[in-house]
Parts: sequence; C-alpha cells; structure tokens
Amino acid sequence: MTDEVMMAKIDALILDLKEDGVCDFVFAASNSEGFIAIRYAGDPKAILYLARTLDMNIMFDSMQEMALEASENGREDNGE
Repeated sequence: MTDEVMMAKIDALILDLKEDGVCDFVFAASNSEGFIAIRYAGDPKAILYLARTLDMNIMFDSMQEMALEASENGREDNGE
C-alpha cells in the first residue's frame, strides 16, 4: 500500500469520526516499511490527555509482558 493510499484511508476515517461527533482525536499508524502517520485535532488539553493515556496504556502493557516473560523463563542472572 502506498503512503498516499494509507493517508487517504486515515483521512476518510477521520471524516467519518467527525460526522459522528468525535471532535478530539490522536491517530498514529506505521507499517513495516517505516511509514509513520500521525493526525490529531481538537482541544490541546484533550489531545494531550488522550496521548498521555495512550502512553500509560502502552507502558503498562509492556510491563505486563516483561513480568510474564520473567515468570515463564525464571529470573535471569546477569551477574558475572
């Protein structure tokens, strides 16, 4: 998929959301070729809240994955 096609799909989704009354949003996407797209609109305080909430969720998810790996593999001894 080309960058232009992906951005057109993102813009179409955003238009649909706006028609449904969504006024504050943060949208980020990437693909395996390194393309990254970020779109945001709305009240800066609401956008910051959305972005920080997403950041916290990602952090908690990664911490749960690390805890699961540690419990499955046991504690590694990284000492010399």
